[in-house]
Amino acid sequence: MSTAARLAKVSLKPIEVPKALLEGDKFVKWDEDSGIGLPVTLRVDPNGFFLYWTDQNMEVDMLDMAAIRDVRTGVYAKLPKVTIYYVSYRFSVRV
Repeated sequence: MSTAARLAKVSLKPIEVPKALLEGDKFVKWDEDSGIGLPVTLRVDPNGFFLYWTDQNMEVDMLDMAAIRDVRTGVYAKLPKVTIYYVSYRFSVRV
């Protein structure tokens, strides 16, 4: 089978971003250098290409999904050293 024939069989489905990610949810954005956590509302664009978040001052920042190189959850997640933010921002930590 030729390469062209193999490529013709590949079809990608459009990404369906869940409604919760489109509407946004509360997260803490941690600065690794200073160890300071800021509460933000995190959203994903409808095409699933960008993460963007709004801080308390209504300033928006964005990250291209292609730039993400490491994602960890559960016991492998790196938790911030300062735990006071868990209580002050009323966020639950799932480890």
